[in-house]
Amino acid sequence: MSTLKPRQIELFVAQQLEAPSLRDDIDIMSLPFFSIEKTPRHDPIEFERVVGDRRQYIRVSPGEFGLATIWDNDIILYLRTQIIEALNRNRDVSKRISFHIHDCLVATGRRTGGREYELFKEALTRLKTTTVLTNISTSDEIADEGFGWLESFKIKRRRTAAGADVMASCEVVISDWLFGLFLNSRRALAIDSAYFDLQGGLERKLYGILRKHLGQQSMWQIGTDTLKDLCGVKRDVRRFTYDLKKIVERGLPGFDLEITKEPRGLKLVGPQRVSKRAYLVVKPRRALAS
Repeated sequence: MSTLKPRQIELFVAQQLEAPSLRDDIDIMSLPFFSIEKTPRHDPIEFERVVGDRRQYIRVSPGEFGLATIWDNDIILYLRTQIIEALNRNRDVSKRISFHIHDCLVATGRRTGGREYELFKEALTRLKTTTVLTNISTSDEIADEGFGWLESFKIKRRRTAAGADVMASCEVVISDWLFGLFLNSRRALAIDSAYFDLQGGLERKLYGILRKHLGQQSMWQIGTDTLKDLCGVKRDVRRFTYDLKKIVERGLPGFDLEITKEPRGLKLVGPQRVSKRAYLVVKPRRALAS
């Protein structure tokens, strides 16, 4: 797999995107790199699987403020899209990125009141203090790597005419591992804007897993045992399956979902074991952008 290697500059300045289609990485979408809990999670996520003849593992450890969450990942989605758009326009890029906080909030479907800016700062803090250990590589190199999503961040403030001190722009330095993902556009898939309306962490994670695995197939299925591991949840399989049924009832953008007790006769995709509980059967509701 080839990786783009543009000339790097000291600072990449993000631009306001017109109706951007944000993009996520296929591994981040489908593997448990982020907490899906709204309350702070202070125990690590541990995951491993065998792909071919190689064991892959992920261990995500929290900082003082808990694990980075799937909502915090919206910032990474925004930054990745900025880098992809710049590469498509032959602009030079950098792992040091400057952007307006307001633009990021709007692009990820957030409100722009004072509380949202404070939540944005909390998200940066979790992205900085969460530690990831993994041997899943962003290049052809085989390595064990440890990193935080962000190496550093700086929030720049401005004073309003009324004398208030408000957040204006942000400058972040992303990890080398994350920058490697950003440079490899082949790993990126577009995210439906309806994704940002999803309120539940499990719904968001499920969307990412299905977006990555369904592809152009007419149907895909996965055992709830395996799906639970991919989501990185702490609850038992019985409770997880119950929560999954609630999502099936509510629906998920772009997919038709069904829970069955037996597989549908198709070969299970990926390193799955036979489920003792149930299977999630998925069909595309409409064509997905690539």
